[in-house]
Amino acid sequence: MPRKSYLPSSSVSTPGMLLRTLLNWSLAGMALSASVVFILAALGAWLGADDIIRLDDWIQQLFYLNSDSRLHLFPYTSFITALGSFKISAVAAGGFALLVFTQRSPRFVIYGYTILGSFAVMWILNTLLKEFFKRSRPELDHLLVVHGYSFPSGHAMISMGFYGMLFVIWAIERQRNNSVGFWLPVLCGIIFILLIGISRIMLGVHYPTDVFTGFAAGLAWIFCMIKGIKRTS
Repeated sequence: MPRKSYLPSSSVSTPGMLLRTLLNWSLAGMALSASVVFILAALGAWLGADDIIRLDDWIQQLFYLNSDSRLHLFPYTSFITALGSFKISAVAAGGFALLVFTQRSPRFVIYGYTILGSFAVMWILNTLLKEFFKRSRPELDHLLVVHGYSFPSGHAMISMGFYGMLFVIWAIERQRNNSVGFWLPVLCGIIFILLIGISRIMLGVHYPTDVFTGFAAGLAWIFCMIKGIKRTS
């Protein structure tokens, strides 16, 4: 009689195991993202406030103070910056998560939780970090009404950590399906994220270093979530 062969139980990945793996990488992503912010803040303190102020002023001269056209561009910059707001990003998170959950496959379930987790973690972590650092907004004419502290930029974190994750999932799926144009979602993502960050500087509501730090924190999160997705594939 032919022998029956059985796969070892450790080689079978249940949905619960996949979600635990993703959760572990999410926790690592939170820790790494927060660490990046603290490291950059420590680097700024080491360099000295004067050097950081000069750097911020130099970039603001390019995008805010010397830009005569910024008032004419206000309808566009306000629209772009609104895409990084809590309300619109929440709608985007719910909509895209619902879309991928309807695919009813383990891979897309992981995508759905990644999307929701990216939105929630970026906003919660940003709120906690702002309360810790308590950096005031730039002393410029704000073209929009804003509240809360400045460092790190929440719009920058959500654009990189959440929207960036959407573009990463798009790129992963194109690569999986052997579609040409793998770099299309990467290029679109870079342009989209940069536009949201620059809009915050043009509107005078964030220092450039706020935006850069938010981008770095979001990128650290993306790095860990890519690892998590690969481990659950």
